[in-house]
Amino acid sequence: MLQHMKRGLAAALIFTLTLTLGVPALAADPLANGGFAQVSIAATDSDSPTLDLDLALYRRNSANAFAKVENMDYVTPVNRLTKDMAFHVTPQAQPVSLTVDYLTDLNGDGVYELLSGQDRPVGDVLSADGTLTSASSGVSTRLTQGRTYTITGSDLLARGQAAAQDRVTAGSASYLADFSGSGIQTDSTLYMLTITYQSPSDGNKYERCYYLALYDQLPAPAASDFRDVPANAWYYNAVDYVVSHGLLSGSARSTFSPNQQLTRAMLAQTMFNRAGQPDSPISHYDDVPLDHWSYAAVSWASSQQLMTGPSPKFFAPDQVLTRQEMALTLMLYVQKSGVSTDQRADLSGYTDQNSVADWARTGMEWAVAVGLLAGRTAGGTKTLDPAGTVTRAEFAAVLQTLCEDVLA
Repeated sequence: MLQHMKRGLAAALIFTLTLTLGVPALAADPLANGGFAQVSIAATDSDSPTLDLDLALYRRNSANAFAKVENMDYVTPVNRLTKDMAFHVTPQAQPVSLTVDYLTDLNGDGVYELLSGQDRPVGDVLSADGTLTSASSGVSTRLTQGRTYTITGSDLLARGQAAAQDRVTAGSASYLADFSGSGIQTDSTLYMLTITYQSPSDGNKYERCYYLALYDQLPAPAASDFRDVPANAWYYNAVDYVVSHGLLSGSARSTFSPNQQLTRAMLAQTMFNRAGQPDSPISHYDDVPLDHWSYAAVSWASSQQLMTGPSPKFFAPDQVLTRQEMALTLMLYVQKSGVSTDQRADLSGYTDQNSVADWARTGMEWAVAVGLLAGRTAGGTKTLDPAGTVTRAEFAAVLQTLCEDVLA
């Protein structure tokens, strides 16, 4: 069981990336790095956020019934896929086998049930003929080297539904008495696919583990997808709003980088996203080539006269944005949207109000008036900090206010 749990607690692989689990420092087998199998996953839509999984481990007790023995939690990437997915595996050595564990969430509380069968396995194996069958069936599990095996979403859904149903059916071999009440959910299952290689060279066992979650349609991005956005962070709800509405995306698959400073390209991309990514004229900035990730957004923002570069040939996409630059740009964007920007705030209460640039004063007065910017208090003084930078977390909060209170 210890080895099974090492597998279950190891970080999962994402698509064709290779990860070695439990490889000795001086492994004699050159395939110990994961080269014992090629894997690819196909689906209409997919992503792979790093999530915090909560597990309840069940083992058979002396009465041969499954009972919970401990709760665990760990962080791992999860492949979220549409149900038309196909998991392809091609063994590159022998012996290689593949098992499927069904991690159910029978009462929908967010805690997955994992059953340990000890000497009588619970779950499925991929048989030598390419079908999923019970791990206790005694079928041949030695996969043919060089042959590509495919497990489809329908395969997993059917077997997972059966496994979940068994766990709530009294008298079944995998019955969980803890869930004998009403309100049972048998369609919230996380599929854990493990490829195992028993090395003939050094006698060690090597494993690659994939976590799969299947959906009719992938859930919208959320703050919970990002490891660096804690649930108790002041900006959590703002990040959740902007990513779920497609205004901002993460800096990577599982990170939002809330403390990263906002750049000119990021602001252009955000306005472009909210405008529906319309067609725009060709841009001719030397520092924003056609293959730059913000090319379309910069072209559009420039054509709408929302932003200009420091010179006709340069846009400075990576230049950090100041608070007063952001304020003026957002005011121009709101005007282009047909919403009044006549509101003005009195800035005399801020000790550094004379530091606001003349070209930005109207934008700052408007931004303060509509609640996009507030002063920063330090040492008993209240400042606007017009030349200060803006973090992505702060910008997320600005965007939420802009969309919900100004442009609504």
